[in-house]
Amino acid sequence: QEVSFVSQGLKNLARELRTPVLAISQLSRAVEQRNSKKPQLSDLRESGCLAGDSLIMRVDTGELLKIGDLAKREIQNSIPVYSLDNDWKLSIKKMVKAFSSGRKQLFELKTQSGRTIKASANHPFKTLNGWIKLEHLKVDDRIALPRIYNHVNRPALLSDNELILLAHLLGDGCTVPHQPIHYTSDDIENINIVKESAQALFNIQGRIIKQENWHHLYLPSPYHLTHNTYHPITEWYKRLGIQFAHSYEKVIPTQVFYSSNEKIGFFLKHLWSTDGNISWKKMKGRIPSAAIYYSSTNKKLITQVQHLLLRLGILSTIRKSVKKGYRPNWQVHVQGACEQMKFLELVGCYGNRGKIIPELLTGLKKISSNPNNDVIPKEAWKDVVEPMKNKKKISWRDFAQEIQMSYCGSNLFKNGMSRKRMSKIANIFKDSTLQLLAQSDVYWDRIAAIEPLGVEEVYDATIEETHNFIANDIIVHNSIEQDADVVMFIYYEED
Repeated sequence: QEVSFVSQGLKNLARELRTPVLAISQLSRAVEQRNSKKPQLSDLRESGCLAGDSLIMRVDTGELLKIGDLAKREIQNSIPVYSLDNDWKLSIKKMVKAFSSGRKQLFELKTQSGRTIKASANHPFKTLNGWIKLEHLKVDDRIALPRIYNHVNRPALLSDNELILLAHLLGDGCTVPHQPIHYTSDDIENINIVKESAQALFNIQGRIIKQENWHHLYLPSPYHLTHNTYHPITEWYKRLGIQFAHSYEKVIPTQVFYSSNEKIGFFLKHLWSTDGNISWKKMKGRIPSAAIYYSSTNKKLITQVQHLLLRLGILSTIRKSVKKGYRPNWQVHVQGACEQMKFLELVGCYGNRGKIIPELLTGLKKISSNPNNDVIPKEAWKDVVEPMKNKKKISWRDFAQEIQMSYCGSNLFKNGMSRKRMSKIANIFKDSTLQLLAQSDVYWDRIAAIEPLGVEEVYDATIEETHNFIANDIIVHNSIEQDADVVMFIYYEED
């Protein structure tokens, strides 16, 4: 952070005085290990980097773009991205450029919520104590993720009928090459809404066939197909940039990500009626709660659903289950009474599966919220609260009495702190720092694993002012050389 502050200051100085300013940087010793000793960007000591497939959301459209593709643009026009400010709030900043930083050893960081990102050892991640390089992080440390994306109005690219038909075909549709396009469901309401949408969009006269407890809806072309004339759903898929595929290959097209939050909730409502679950979860000795999840054999689809839920401010967790002889199954779970109520109110579920929602909402409101997931890291007690307590010159026992909680000695420091408690402490002691943490846009996710990968070409970006951005729904810092207009290397050929 200090070097970023100084380098940005030098750049501002150059602008103000209208004169060149040169800063000299030592290279890492990695250059000595290569056959070619010619220096490159990745040899700069603070050049943290990400894999080329890391996804960055363009704020004005909602589109998810690969950083590698952004770096390969011939003209580096700036794009708006989300970034974390000093007040722990997300704001919109300009990504001035993205660029390649050579080739580096990568590591995959996995979090408890199921997020993953591939980064170099020296790439910084946001913690409660500042930006920490990946090589200094460990399992159980907490890093910052966006808790909610600020709402941005975007033009609708897909109609309601398109969102309905797409959601149902992605979930329970048979759209594979050289087979009749059809949709299967045990819910006649789902069958009818798909039939109506296909007719409204493409004048398709759907044909329903009942088989035991299932209904099959066949969607024949309304016109004769020839060598150069294709089924209207085939043409529609081409326009969406997706292909006919098996269930484990299906993905959500880009146009859905362009949608407003309202339309995203509408799309997920229909998607959940296919492979989603909304039911009671009853455990002995506990108040009945809800089980809400979506399941698929396609991890990419599950990751996309998790991102769309986050767009609505709904936190979720990805889990994997493996059954011998079958493909791995992935689920995205919405857990905790607070998050589940948000889901039921903002998304819900179409058809018979959604009829339980009013009953579930009534039951969830009876559950006393005791968050153990969306909490401020336990380090806040020592690093943030204790200095404030010392300033007041009171003991921990007196502190506990002041905020009306039981004194528990050192056990106090073993667990994270709820936002509600943090806000209460901030109000009692009139401390703005604590209040900013309590009301932050940050979700503190636990690191579940850090695993070494191979060597790949890596990339970084330039973000104005804040010097950080969000990739794969994780907050990351950009590298030091981002402030330079020109990077020059001094190199002498060996004799």
